[in-house]
Amino acid sequence: MPIPVRADFDPWMLFLGLLTFLIAIWSAWRREEHAVPVQLGGWITLKGGLRIGGYLPRNIAELSLLTALAYLVAGAATGQFYTLLIPLGAFMLALSLRQTMGWRLSLPGMAWLSVEALAIAVSWWWLCLLVNEAPLPLWNEAALYLAITAALALGYLGWIERIAREASLTHSHWRLPNRAPQPGERPERHWRSVARAYASTKVYEPRVSVHLPCYAEPPHVVKETMNRLAAQEYTNFEVIVIDNNTKDEALWRPLESHAAALNKRLGREVFRFFHVDPLPGAKAGALNWVLDGRMDPSAEIVSVIDADYLAEPDFLSRLVPFFRDKSVGYLQTPHDYRDYEDSAYLTGCHWEYMPNNKVDMCGVSEYGGAFTIGTMCLLRADALRRVGGWAEWCLTEDSEVSVRLRAAGYRGMYLGETFGRGLIPDTFEDYKKQRFRWTAGPVQQLRRHWKLFLPEPYARPMPGWTKLLEVLRCSAPLQTLAGIVLGLIGVTGIAIAVLAGAMEPVTLAPIAWPMIALGLGTGLVRNWHRYQITGCHRVIDMIRGEIARASLTYIVLVSGVAGLSNKPHAWRRTPKFGASGGIVSALACTIPEMVLAVVTLAIAGFMAASAGTLGVGFALLVAMIYGFLGLRFLCAPYMALLALRKPQAEAEGAGRQLTA
Repeated sequence: MPIPVRADFDPWMLFLGLLTFLIAIWSAWRREEHAVPVQLGGWITLKGGLRIGGYLPRNIAELSLLTALAYLVAGAATGQFYTLLIPLGAFMLALSLRQTMGWRLSLPGMAWLSVEALAIAVSWWWLCLLVNEAPLPLWNEAALYLAITAALALGYLGWIERIAREASLTHSHWRLPNRAPQPGERPERHWRSVARAYASTKVYEPRVSVHLPCYAEPPHVVKETMNRLAAQEYTNFEVIVIDNNTKDEALWRPLESHAAALNKRLGREVFRFFHVDPLPGAKAGALNWVLDGRMDPSAEIVSVIDADYLAEPDFLSRLVPFFRDKSVGYLQTPHDYRDYEDSAYLTGCHWEYMPNNKVDMCGVSEYGGAFTIGTMCLLRADALRRVGGWAEWCLTEDSEVSVRLRAAGYRGMYLGETFGRGLIPDTFEDYKKQRFRWTAGPVQQLRRHWKLFLPEPYARPMPGWTKLLEVLRCSAPLQTLAGIVLGLIGVTGIAIAVLAGAMEPVTLAPIAWPMIALGLGTGLVRNWHRYQITGCHRVIDMIRGEIARASLTYIVLVSGVAGLSNKPHAWRRTPKFGASGGIVSALACTIPEMVLAVVTLAIAGFMAASAGTLGVGFALLVAMIYGFLGLRFLCAPYMALLALRKPQAEAEGAGRQLTA
């Protein structure tokens, strides 16, 4: 029996690459059938009519046409029509298996997950054959086999994670609600706990204690937050404004006076103000101080709202009924933002946030992995006390507490509907500080709580896929760092070996460039699909969001490593005062990124110049890898400079507010 060679599988790779690209386009085009939450009853299909196996005949016909097109193009390009019957049959088999196992998937979603799973397996086999035919030393070959196999394992773990994280792109039916019911609305019976909460005629208005932590905040920002809380439709609640460690009396005294004025206007004591100095533990310390005997002891629910968040009037009235279900320990609504439209910098930051807040976290919640994010959330008070309150050792005390709540047997939900909007960090430096907390904190959680994520019987069960999703989420920056480092070591090591004369010039497989182009195209289409679900309808806004995401590359990698350390990290709040300083001060925080950009772009140039020695195709590939990384680093100083370009009216308005 002849031993298969890499070229035998080139047609398979081309077929799967084409099919993946076409399905991505089709999924984005058919997004109305699985991506727009229009009612509590689920993610409905806007196009009705006859269905076959739960799917519209038109959709089945479209998928058949796309599959045939990929088959014909790949067959015509390679002349291997008979060979392509094997991956075609494998795709149809995977598709049928997905239908029996994933009744909640839309047809585009089912097709996407099927072809992705198949592509991972074939890519692994193709890469192994590529390494086998390359003239590499034995040690190098063994290391590459190990790396490829590890990539296979991580690929399938990531695929499982994407089933949850990209549920908004692939699902047609949901087990959990994506938003809270409107008054008088009858929820779907499928969501039994929600239906019971809203169908009951018994009045349910438990006492809610809203905690508003502050530290050196502009008074006008906090006052507006307090005003919006005073306008809540819900009546049985208190608001505790806790200012910790603010040295400037001019910042906290107005809040004390405003609390008294609001109580007078409301005709009852709703607001209580405390100024405590000193108080250790940063935000978590302030929240624990309130939890420990300062809040109303009859309060059953705790709500946390950041100082800059403007809550909707129905925030409490629509969310509190979820807590009729005693198993619900917490409820989270998205981070969302305001006052960004007139600034390119703020617009980029906003759209960088949204895919995670409006897409990923909704899907993760559907699979049991919802976690709290520190503002616009509600928690069961006795559950919070039972697990020991807020973790003062963790940079993300908000998401950390949800781990302990789930380990204690409670479940949480994340609703995709916005109930409040806050402010985006005004400078790129503050944007980086915020991301440092958000990235290092989950790594700290994983380091501290890893035993909770062990399988049974070594650890208690958690809802759904919580354990897997938490481990993958918390370790994401470390996975990214490992992938970048190992990838660069691999290609650079081969380049050095060729330049030193230890290897022959590397000849890139002809199929490589079409596969790279298809991979990039698929990624762009898939990303645009995610942005569209969040409400982004302009390509320029997606580009700005991706530039903002790229600008955080360095800080994400660094903070992931920092989270592994036992060394305590200072909790730095996100300032709400206007930006100050010029170009030099703005760029000062991006010196590491600028240095790395110069180094990586220089290496890219050297590799491109060495094409004659390395092999043209391989040299260009390595140059592209280093060049792409260098451009990502350059996005940091670009964002820092962009943050300085404030509209004149906005700058003047901020100045007036700060001097008021």
